Amino acid sequence: AFFTVPYALLPLSCTREGRSSTLYALLLLLPLSCTRGGRMTKLLLAEGDFSYAATQPGPLVACGFDAESCVIKKYGTAAEARLEKLRRRQGVTLVFGLDATKTMHKGALPAEAVDINSIEIRYPHTGIKSVASNRILLQGIIKACTRLLVSPLCVSGCTLSISLKTTGRYNEWAGDIQGLARAENLLLLSASRPVNPVGYVHVQTNPNQQSVVQLDQACTYVFQRKEFCVSPLDALPSWLVSEIGERCSKCEACNKIFSSLVDLEKHLEGKQHARKMMAMNSAGGRRKEKRRRELAIKHEMEAEEKERVGRPKSKKELRMERKRAKMTS
Repeated sequence: AFFTVPYALLPLSCTREGRSSTLYALLLLLPLSCTRGGRMTKLLLAEGDFSYAATQPGPLVACGFDAESCVIKKYGTAAEARLEKLRRRQGVTLVFGLDATKTMHKGALPAEAVDINSIEIRYPHTGIKSVASNRILLQGIIKACTRLLVSPLCVSGCTLSISLKTTGRYNEWAGDIQGLARAENLLLLSASRPVNPVGYVHVQTNPNQQSVVQLDQACTYVFQRKEFCVSPLDALPSWLVSEIGERCSKCEACNKIFSSLVDLEKHLEGKQHARKMMAMNSAGGRRKEKRRRELAIKHEMEAEEKERVGRPKSKKELRMERKRAKMTS
């Protein structure tokens, strides 16, 4: 076991000037977290009203996408009082205007963001009922966090925790989060029901919309880098498999999803769907649909080729491997 040894208390024979470099070298090899008393930092991303950050112990770096003035405008005086209270807490650092989909380890995070052993994100959402925009958001978060995990700011074995709803609309863009993480060399360490600490209140990106997260319809995924994940989760829990298998009703022609069959039937009887069907049945529409099917087949073949064992790597993949190796070195 390692423990902190004040440099001034070392005997002269153990110091640099004493030319006995064995102990000095060992001290240099100690991780920075060991010389700081073993205190690790938790990093919270995509905070809304910072009510979750208020329930967590320090050291803590809590980051939100909105500016401070926007947070107060959205969530009122309660959020303002909460931010002031967090500022007075020792070991807590607040960051505003941080985009969790962008590179964070090159100056975006404050100096207190070191020795990070846990990154946590709860219910990320763009605030728009769009599968495409939320899909892009989730992919961007995973990619940015992967780059952060291999940076010097994080300790070895740092985990990434993402909590998501497991309802139909969420499953359309987040049901295969395990595959998105695997593409970034992250393995699933655990999957469990989220826990709401006392004092935490779930708020939406749009404060005018009220929503309550049902804990029996949500999941917290914990990922870890492949080289540090000793015992990855072999199979998803049965309750999670059944929940993420649920999908929303969809109009294939218009490429829109609906929360219920009633909404889908209303759409099929509407003018927008009728205009779409007329356009698809025209000569130009049939040509466009043919090109769409050809592109889908092409993308499917490319995906199968990437999964093939023993295939030669593309230039882009080799370039990304060199980049990752340079970041870790």
